[in-house]
Amino acid sequence: RGSVFGITTRIEAVSAAADDLSRGNFGNTLVVTSRDEVGELARSFNTMTRQLRQRLEMQKAIDLAGEIQQNLLPQKSFEGKGLVVSGKSIYCDETGGDFYDILHYPGSDRKVGIAVGDVVGHGIGAALLMTTVRALLRCRISRSGSLGEIIGDVNELLCRDTIVTGNFVTLFYMVVDVESGVASWVRGGHEPAIVYSPMTGTFSELKGKGVALGVDAGIKYEYNEISLPREEQLILIGSDGAWEIENVGGEQFGKDRLKQIVAASSDAHPEKILETIVNEIAIFRGTAPQSDDITLAVIKTG
Repeated sequence: RGSVFGITTRIEAVSAAADDLSRGNFGNTLVVTSRDEVGELARSFNTMTRQLRQRLEMQKAIDLAGEIQQNLLPQKSFEGKGLVVSGKSIYCDETGGDFYDILHYPGSDRKVGIAVGDVVGHGIGAALLMTTVRALLRCRISRSGSLGEIIGDVNELLCRDTIVTGNFVTLFYMVVDVESGVASWVRGGHEPAIVYSPMTGTFSELKGKGVALGVDAGIKYEYNEISLPREEQLILIGSDGAWEIENVGGEQFGKDRLKQIVAASSDAHPEKILETIVNEIAIFRGTAPQSDDITLAVIKTG
């Protein structure tokens, strides 16, 4: 009878610990006093509890990393005379490898730098590389040099970190100066920017040569320039996750749908244009998973 009572007591202890765990209370480690089935049960419960605690702590750390990363992104649009810029990043995991940045030039509300980057892969590793690229770019633009020289220096420094891992990042960096009437950009392996002219209802692309950053430290980057028209125009820079996202049938959203939305909402504020694009992508995707990060920046001039 004593033996049965002892077994019952130990089972009740495991049961009580399980109830506590279900309410989020880890409690103390169960004392294992035997080598029988109940002892093995208590030992397995202790192992499960320890692993669950570790995973919860890891999830909290990942959630915090995601919050920090979101805070690194611009929290509001840039609005100047004849120039408005908005951006948005939607990650498929808690953290991501996409990023955008809006870089102000001191003393001018008519000139701004816009960066959109896409690190290979996603998750924690991509997020760390993303923050490195962001920091390098922000530091480098404060010094003199052409856009090509600036991106070349960023690439050279980045290659010191990627030489072992083989990671890389595509980058589109653009400076829009409505005062001088010139837009200049460097395309480091990134998708071309899309330009829409509401007056003519036509689309064009901002292309240019350039290899992704982090691949070859000796690459020389070219920069391109165009004159800004006096009439209003929209420039959209994005990561390929925006148009390569698929619905449940395996169909991609595509650039044509993206262009239709831009044309239909061209009168709106860039923030509203982005909101419309994101909503339409969500409707198109439906219940299909988002397998890549999505980043978009919209620039309105004129």
